[in-house]
Amino acid sequence: MNPAGTVDSLCAYCGVGCGLVLHVDTPSGSALPVITKTTGRQNHPANFGRLCTKGSTTADLLAAPGRMAKASLRTERAGTRESAALDEVIAHTARRLRDIADEHGPDSVALYVSGQMSLEAQYLATKLAKGFLRTVHIESNSRLCMASAGTGYKQSLGADGPPGSYQDFDHADLFLVVGSNMADCHPVLFLRMMERVKAGAKLVVVDPRRTATAAKADLHLQIAPGTDLAFLNGLLHLLVEADAVDHRFIAEYTEGFDDLVPLLADYPPAEVERITGIAEADLRRTAEWIAEADDWMSCWTMGLNQSTHGTWNTNALCNLHLATGAICRIGSGPFSLTGQPNAMGGREMGYMGPGLPGQRTVTSAADREFTEAAWGLPPGTIRPDVGTGTIDMFEQMSAGQIKACWIICTNPVASVANRATVVDALRSCDLVVVQDVFDDNETLRYADAALPAALWTESVGVMVNSERNLTLHQPATAPPGDALPDWELIARVAIEMGYGDAFAYSCAEEVFEELKGFWNPATGWDLRGASYDRLRGTPLQWPCPPGDSADRHPLRYLNDGRSQTKLIRADGSEPALAFPTPSGRAVFHARPHLPPREMPDGEFPMLLNTGRLAHQWHTMTKTGRVDKLNKLNPEPFVEIHPEDAVARGITEGDSVRISSRRGQATLPAVLTDRVRPGNCFAPFHWNDMFGAGLAINAVTNDAVDPDSWQPELKACAVALTRVGAAPRASDLAGALGLPDRPEPPVLDSLARQYLLGLITGLDSPGAAPGVPAVPADAPLDAAARAWVNGVLAGMFSRTVDGPENASAPTDNATVEVLWASQTGTVEDFVPAVTESLGKAGITVRARSLDSAGLPSLTGGGTVLIVTSTTGDGDPPDNAAGLWHRLSAHDAPALDGLDYAVLAFGDPSYDEFCGFGRKLDARLAELGARRIADRVDCEPDYRRPADGWLETVSAALCDRATPAPASSTPTDVGYGRKNPLFTRISRNVRLGTPSSGKDVRQIGFELLCGTIDYDVGDALAVRPRNDPRYVEHFLELTGLDGEHVVEVDGDTIPLRRALHEHLEIAKITPSLLEFVGNRHPAADLGALLRPENRAALGSWLWGRQPLDLLDDYPVSASVSDWLSLLKPIAARQYSISSSPKVDPREVQVTVSALRYSRNGADRRGVCSTYLADRAGDAPVGIWVQRSAHFKPPNNPDVPMIMIGPGTGIAPFRGFLHERRALGHTGRNWLFFGERHAASDFYYREEIEGFHADGLLTELDLAFSRDQDAKVYVQHRMLEKGPQLWAWLNEGAHVYVCGDKQRMARDVDAALTRIVAQHGRLAGPSAEAYVKALAAERRYVRDVY
Repeated sequence: MNPAGTVDSLCAYCGVGCGLVLHVDTPSGSALPVITKTTGRQNHPANFGRLCTKGSTTADLLAAPGRMAKASLRTERAGTRESAALDEVIAHTARRLRDIADEHGPDSVALYVSGQMSLEAQYLATKLAKGFLRTVHIESNSRLCMASAGTGYKQSLGADGPPGSYQDFDHADLFLVVGSNMADCHPVLFLRMMERVKAGAKLVVVDPRRTATAAKADLHLQIAPGTDLAFLNGLLHLLVEADAVDHRFIAEYTEGFDDLVPLLADYPPAEVERITGIAEADLRRTAEWIAEADDWMSCWTMGLNQSTHGTWNTNALCNLHLATGAICRIGSGPFSLTGQPNAMGGREMGYMGPGLPGQRTVTSAADREFTEAAWGLPPGTIRPDVGTGTIDMFEQMSAGQIKACWIICTNPVASVANRATVVDALRSCDLVVVQDVFDDNETLRYADAALPAALWTESVGVMVNSERNLTLHQPATAPPGDALPDWELIARVAIEMGYGDAFAYSCAEEVFEELKGFWNPATGWDLRGASYDRLRGTPLQWPCPPGDSADRHPLRYLNDGRSQTKLIRADGSEPALAFPTPSGRAVFHARPHLPPREMPDGEFPMLLNTGRLAHQWHTMTKTGRVDKLNKLNPEPFVEIHPEDAVARGITEGDSVRISSRRGQATLPAVLTDRVRPGNCFAPFHWNDMFGAGLAINAVTNDAVDPDSWQPELKACAVALTRVGAAPRASDLAGALGLPDRPEPPVLDSLARQYLLGLITGLDSPGAAPGVPAVPADAPLDAAARAWVNGVLAGMFSRTVDGPENASAPTDNATVEVLWASQTGTVEDFVPAVTESLGKAGITVRARSLDSAGLPSLTGGGTVLIVTSTTGDGDPPDNAAGLWHRLSAHDAPALDGLDYAVLAFGDPSYDEFCGFGRKLDARLAELGARRIADRVDCEPDYRRPADGWLETVSAALCDRATPAPASSTPTDVGYGRKNPLFTRISRNVRLGTPSSGKDVRQIGFELLCGTIDYDVGDALAVRPRNDPRYVEHFLELTGLDGEHVVEVDGDTIPLRRALHEHLEIAKITPSLLEFVGNRHPAADLGALLRPENRAALGSWLWGRQPLDLLDDYPVSASVSDWLSLLKPIAARQYSISSSPKVDPREVQVTVSALRYSRNGADRRGVCSTYLADRAGDAPVGIWVQRSAHFKPPNNPDVPMIMIGPGTGIAPFRGFLHERRALGHTGRNWLFFGERHAASDFYYREEIEGFHADGLLTELDLAFSRDQDAKVYVQHRMLEKGPQLWAWLNEGAHVYVCGDKQRMARDVDAALTRIVAQHGRLAGPSAEAYVKALAAERRYVRDVY
């Protein structure tokens, strides 16, 4: 364990297997370290730093209450479990298991385990069950998920597991995604696929439901449930008909093709359309795309697997790949996606069916003999008998044939189809042992003994993801109470049962070393070259033969004789590929279409489909404890097509009973055409822990595939009945004893005219939100007024939970801040927006986009939208509903709306701020008026976000309503509208007189109680234009400086307005257009064309408005000029001091800009104001806060600072701050300028820091002190190995300075260092650097 720092691990949700970094700290007041946050592991090959919402909120899960810290036991079934010593419960469990097995035989004992256990725990469970207890009943929850894929792989290719890897996603030209909602269930892998789609690959999604994945498809085939075999056979029919098959591959590497071809004749396009509902044209287009693709992949999960012919579905997909030769090469292959972090490892360890470790099987005498020898068992100990799956196991338990059941790390009462059988089974058992990390779930309620287990973050072990990638998880914190890792609990029970010699391990690593010995040369399963030592450095993808230093082996079945026995055919030839079948060839299987076991009929006329949601997982034992995730997917539901709802009298929100031949559940209705007519969909996450009647697996069908024994969870016949509803007017009338259709009052002509006016007003664009009411002086009698007010209340008042949705009326003077956030970053920033606007005197209200809804936009007024982006440029969940309405073709006009958008995003994703961009453009399309340009923010959103806020504040201030006076003192709140006026306390030139630059250290006096600041913040300065420039401007324009004008509500002379308030030093596009329209010879409009952007930049270089007017004099009125000139903008400078050193002064570093153009003197507005002209006059300043441009909070974390030129400013403050706080972390500065002798700013201090050790490393780049120019990026590359080492030790990297050149060069250098010294390919290195930024370990203050 690390008391502080980081620990490399993995995400323990789905089978993508993302690398995770656990950040560990000991908070103040805490005696023990805790995991404070989790971030993506940038160098992990599964995710390269990306995480989904579940992975990124892992720290919330780990901090959740409800852990099982103590063992518990009941000795009588009617009693309750009571806390007991762990040794006592282990001994009791072992004794009872032993006694039951001795009395009733080995098959009276069953183990039900999980794909969430470590490889070591899965291995020991198999060893105990099949080698020592000798029971056939060891089953896993993987039976519910992946059994059909594994069985299909074995039948078609000879062994379980995908033949390719995630690298295939980077090279495929076509993706065929069948029965898999990757966007919600495997989001990180989905985004990797979408990157390839954006590069030109095509995506075909086959799903009966219009999922988030289907929404991104080039072609969505909304197939009839359970008809996938007809579809796949129909595709191959067309490929064979077009001779678009690989005859050489078929002849060289396969068998059975000729037997398959006659079956395909039964699936012509018209017949496939009849069976599947897929249009013949779409079927042909899909076949054409497969034929045209150089490489193509198929991906599938439960939509194919959870079927009574799931194995055949896998066979049919493999048939397509074998026929086209699209397998065992990068970019091609059938890829089964797994749903648990170590489901692949469990299949390799043999934890269900006939399996033995190392992809061996009890049905093979040779494999039994090998395993008996490895485990030190007498020959004949391991039985050749095979259990027949999870469903049969619980049925035998229910029938009393199985007497004891040990359940580890899974929740079958909630997850198994037809769960009533599981409940009966556990009630019938003499002994139920449940081993879990939490102290309550649906299954624990039936436990006689409960064993407390450690989480993966508290133990060491290996997990294997969908692409055969091994990742080591290591303990970051200690488990609570008596909890132990699963492997250790299994070993201790086995020892107590009398099997001590075989289970006497001192650590998990010993178990791993033992299981490595199960190398299988028949299938190529090989971990001999893997070790904990290697895995501590990097994940490894098997096969891992000994002596092989490569960490990736993306292809299987290569006939190289390394991990798999080399195939030499009878004719002496050695094929390039060798499949682990008896012949060495992959096998085509002729699999005809069969319908689901249960189809709709008169009694149960609908077909139910079940599945997962994006932000919940399995039975919510983990995700149900994370508030952020529960906000995103807050409640269960059943999706019903509107046509089916109308036929049953169901409306949105009604409670609907879903009944089948097995049971029922009651869920709220969601009406949507995402499902086909006749179909409905319900997620399976919610169960008894969250309310009665929510368990959809009380309804699902437990009929099984005869080969894989996987149940058909995806299709069962149900009936839908409305049993409760959202309140209806007629229901309320009945409850109140009132008539269903009351008669309206009789109105005279004046009353009718008044109400017509009322209706017109309510329908107007300027109508305010809220509940309208009829005033007392309206021309209506009391009864009529009461009637109208009742109608208005019924129509307009709606209550939504949560204070943010309170229906307090607003008016157009109120600014709505509407936000949308996926993981909380935006939500955390919104208070800063509301506080800032409130201090500026603006009345403001904040709500989420979806809770505000479309009325918040259609009612006119002003909205400020702050939003993040999720997935592939999609809206966060709490904006999805509004976006659906806004993006519709019939979205309402928004002519009366003023708006501005601030977009947040993660730069490691291609669609950076994508939703913000779409929303901004769509609002403008619908007629809304943009009051400020959209700003896109990276994780370090300091200056862009602050600048956006300043801009919108300026645009809104004129209409601001003063905030109510407070009776208590408040912070003055210095800002743009209320700067602190103070004097310059120091003005020191930093370079020597020989320097070509004039760089100053400027200090401002801070009186006590005025401004406070932090290092990393920026100081905003209100500048003044040079009086000489003002006079020149007046001369060129012919305006009278004494002419009185109104600016910001003040009446002042024009000369003063130009000096203090208006921008006259910057040429804007509107100024160019203004001059071009008034000067007959000026062809300035051409410069503004989009194709001339580069030419415009060159033309503007060095020019100021005075130069423009010198060249193109124009005549215009004062009012014309005032309408054109913008308010003078504040200039921001990075603060270069620390308040820990002297809170009475704030310092900045300013380069005074002076140059000559055509003999005319030109100067920077603010820089020379501070350096030359301010003197002792008051200067207006305020602080622009930075949320993330700060030194590391952890005092031990290393810090790398890259700040050439005046970019050194914040780092001087950082160093002073770290010294003042006593931080011990190492510090490294890269600084550069032109000449060391004249331009080494703060030289004495910096060299002093280096000499006394505060600055561990100092690298300097003075570009003009040698023949070849040298810059900071060159120094970085020279120190590449050391920089890479610092990064691996958790260093934070900071960059400050020029955005256009320096920052890009530094970014390129950093990426090159990561690629070279981290041995990463270009895209992977870029992803690593982007992930550093997303983790806020690479933060830039560039301008």
